[in-house]
Amino acid sequence: MFRMVKRYIQSFISMKYVFVLPGIALAVFACAFMFVSTGNPIARYIGIAFGAVLFAVMFFYYKEKISAGLQLKKVKDLDDYSDAVMIGQAFFLEDKLLGYGNKKVFELHNGEITGVSYRTDSKGRMFLDLTSKEGVLPVEMALKDQAKRVLAFLKQRNPDAEITGLEPAGEGTLHSIDPYRNEK
Repeated sequence: MFRMVKRYIQSFISMKYVFVLPGIALAVFACAFMFVSTGNPIARYIGIAFGAVLFAVMFFYYKEKISAGLQLKKVKDLDDYSDAVMIGQAFFLEDKLLGYGNKKVFELHNGEITGVSYRTDSKGRMFLDLTSKEGVLPVEMALKDQAKRVLAFLKQRNPDAEITGLEPAGEGTLHSIDPYRNEK
């Protein structure tokens, strides 16, 4: 299970860099082609600059992937998440959840969540921001109805949590979060 969770989270990290890394690499090769075909030294220097930028971006990319893997190794009972409901970068269980956001792995028990707020970003993506003493875990939602069901689930587990931006709706059960999930 560790490998599945690790690869799932690392795939999200890779998706952040899916356009940046190939774009910079293409610029390096374009400059190299221009230097070889024309002999223009400016193309060489621009290619070297793009190469340095590519190296820096790759450093941060691998640093984030390795850091996520090391943080996941510290999570106790990671095998519990094999039956979890996955939403965005979060794995929900009846009593706790595991998520990745802001370059940090969060393992939160339902009682540790002090607040939940609903927001949409400039691209129209919907998020539930789960606030705890560890920080804020953003969980991306596919549908507004799904966000309402997650809110109902979290509110039932932790009635003291402050909810802003959206009203909970639904049964408040783990199954109601993702009703299409295959039950064992």
